[in-house]
This record gives sequence, C-alpha cells and structure tokens, in this order.
Amino acid sequence: MYAPPLYRSEDVAQQHDLIEANPFGLITAVVDGRIHGTHIPFVLDRGPEPGDRGRLRAHLAKTNPLVSALAKGDEVMVAFLGPHSYICPDDYATEPHFPTWNYSAVHVYGRPRMLDDDAQRVQLDDLIAAEEARRLPKRPWTLDRAPSELVEQFRAAIVAFELPIAHMDGIFKYGQNKTAEDLDAQIAAFRSHPADHSARMADLLHTHNTAKLDTPTTPRTERPGR
Repeated sequence: MYAPPLYRSEDVAQQHDLIEANPFGLITAVVDGRIHGTHIPFVLDRGPEPGDRGRLRAHLAKTNPLVSALAKGDEVMVAFLGPHSYICPDDYATEPHFPTWNYSAVHVYGRPRMLDDDAQRVQLDDLIAAEEARRLPKRPWTLDRAPSELVEQFRAAIVAFELPIAHMDGIFKYGQNKTAEDLDAQIAAFRSHPADHSARMADLLHTHNTAKLDTPTTPRTERPGR
C-alpha cells in the first residue's frame, strides 16, 4: 500500500476497528497467472494480547476460482475501505487549496487455511451474530431458525477458511497536513451537508487532529463569502 508517513498507521487496534466497522472486504489472489478478486464479509478475531494481528474468517462459493489459491495456501490480500469523501477547496478557511479525497483503508496479508465442517458452522454463526448485533434491540436471527435442509444445502455449496494475519498496512488520511482553522472549516462544512456520511467525516477529521484542534489559536477575521 502506498501510504505517506503522515497518514500511515501502525496501530493494530485502530486497524482492527476499521475492519470491524467495515467487514465487507475485497480478497485478491493470483489464479492461473491472473489477479482474481471477490467481495465478501469477514469475521475478525483479534489476538489475545494487545498488538497481536489476529485472524480473519470467511467463506466462498465452491465454484469461485479463488478457492484453488486458498486450498494451496498461496498468499492473499484483503482490502477494507473505511469512510471516505471528496474535499472541496470551498470548504477551507484559507486559500489556495486543491481538491483532494480523505479516506481510510487497511490491507491484510496472509496465507489462508481451509476450515473443516465444524469450524465452517462456527464461522457462519459468528458472521451472522456480528451483523445481527448491529440491529439490536431487534431479536437476533440465527441459523437455528432456518430449516435444517436449507442450511445443509447452503453449507454444501461453500468452503470456509481462516487467514492468520501476517501483516497489515493502514492509511488514515484525514487532513493531518492542514491547519486547525482549515480543519475547523471542513468539519463545519461536513456537518452542514445533508448526506449521511458527512457527519461521520466531520467526526473523523476531529478525531485524527484532536491535539491540533484543542490548542487555542488567535481568533481570525472571516473572509467575505465564507
């Protein structure tokens, strides 16, 4: 991953947080000399100790070309994309600026291992439970509520795997190179937008620049039109 030092993250917990908040990843591997990719949801198992990279678990259709790479234990990469947004020069307090894009992403690398039938069932249960937890206080749906014949039919068509995480790259580009007054202006602009993602981007701009924004600055006269 290309990540300038200012935006690069080595914080395993921060990377894990992004994966758990955005578990629909893109897994890629080389199959027969070509790069193949598939978008699938993942379960993250954090390591038992702080700083451990942990593992991912997921499943694929048996007919997916990536299954052959997984079965051989070839190295794969899984990419997770966090919140992202276009940044307009009109949303700065100063001039001049150029349009840019703020975003976060984590790339995970490792060699997969196939899971047996029992572990496959656990993977499905855990994946469903993680997503159902996002819908609380709704009564969680579980596989036990589905007809057993339907469950076995589905399970026969998939293969499950785990990916011990050998390495992770993280980038969190949220205006760290901007001044406090420009960040304040961007945060205010995002909070005024009606789009659902805008409030989240404003929160991220503040979170990633807390020390800078919490430092008192000399009040500045606003330019006309701002």
